Amino acid sequence: MADGIERRAQLAELERRAWHLWVLGLAITGLLIIALLAFFYPAVRWGVTHIESRHEILPQLLIGLFTLTILSGVYIVTKQRELNELRNFIIGASEDVLSGREKYPRDTLTGVLDRSALPAVLKHECARVDRYQTSLCLALFDVRDFSALNETQGHLAGDLILKELAATLRQTARQTDAVLRYGPDQFLCFLTGTQLEGGQGFVRRAQTACPLSSHLRGVLLDFGLSVYQMGVNPEAVAASAERDLRTRRAASLPPAAESAQAT
Repeated sequence: MADGIERRAQLAELERRAWHLWVLGLAITGLLIIALLAFFYPAVRWGVTHIESRHEILPQLLIGLFTLTILSGVYIVTKQRELNELRNFIIGASEDVLSGREKYPRDTLTGVLDRSALPAVLKHECARVDRYQTSLCLALFDVRDFSALNETQGHLAGDLILKELAATLRQTARQTDAVLRYGPDQFLCFLTGTQLEGGQGFVRRAQTACPLSSHLRGVLLDFGLSVYQMGVNPEAVAASAERDLRTRRAASLPPAAESAQAT
């Protein structure tokens, strides 16, 4: 639902920009008409058959107005074509994503995409980036010390944590994004049309939303980010997210805790 609202907002913004273009065109056309009326009005009003300009600057002004009208027309047509292409991209990309996700298997516990769908999802998402020349950011989340949580709180409590985390990530993500269970306690988010800065914003929103769930209060999340570059092996992008997660987790842990996790 959130993504539908965002898509409608994007389309509304495109419509607003299109109206601005037409208003600009009408304003320039009106200015040209006023200039022509000011030039020819004396001849029409008093029946003058021969118009002679005593001001050397007037012909240049008329030529400039005609040139401005032509250039503004070219600008408006070009921008309107770009807006139409962007509108078609937003609609087509959304339909492409939604239709492609239906065929992938779902994880029985959390309801997100199953780990077995990873190769197909990676290939599809990266191919879509290459096709539409857009961007893709991967955000990998890992529940810190999940095995310890299972031991102290029980496996049923651990299952509730995973379910709530998956639900939180799905609610934070847009409809065109995808959430996949990457490992026993890991979730991989495919953020379409998103660069690294957008991925960082998504992580902040997810971390803010997690404490709102009673099952996720006190749960620490580690994360890693990577951005797909056109022509790169899709599997390398997921591996890059894993490396980034390990680097960030190592940087956040004190030496003693890092050594304990390594053992």
